[in-house]
Amino acid sequence: KRHLIEDLRSHLKANQENEKTSNETLESLERKVKALAEDCSNKKTSIDSLKQRLNVATKEKSQYEQMYHKAKDELEKKHLKLTNLESKMIETECAMTELETTASRQLHGLAKQSGQALETVQKKLLLTNDKVEEFITFVK
Repeated sequence: KRHLIEDLRSHLKANQENEKTSNETLESLERKVKALAEDCSNKKTSIDSLKQRLNVATKEKSQYEQMYHKAKDELEKKHLKLTNLESKMIETECAMTELETTASRQLHGLAKQSGQALETVQKKLLLTNDKVEEFITFVK
């Protein structure tokens, strides 16, 4: 009986030591689980924060892209207007040159006609003067 009691006591001590070791391991594992759960919670919070920042950045990017496309469209419109104005300016300059050439021709024509008319008038005046002198001579 004594042998059995000692054997049971030794088993009990071994089991108690095993239980103590198991309890320590269990506590250590529970601490690790708690730390990992806390770390996981922190990482989840960090991920949520990063998701929110990503959403904000995505919205800002979208707004900036819209602003870029709007500015690009306006620039294209203004460039088209500028091109149209430049072509109109060239057309106007050509028309002005043409008008100046036409006016110059017309002025030369008018000057020539005036010159011819003056010559004719001077000839007639000379003829008239000659006749006036003949008449004066005749009258004398």
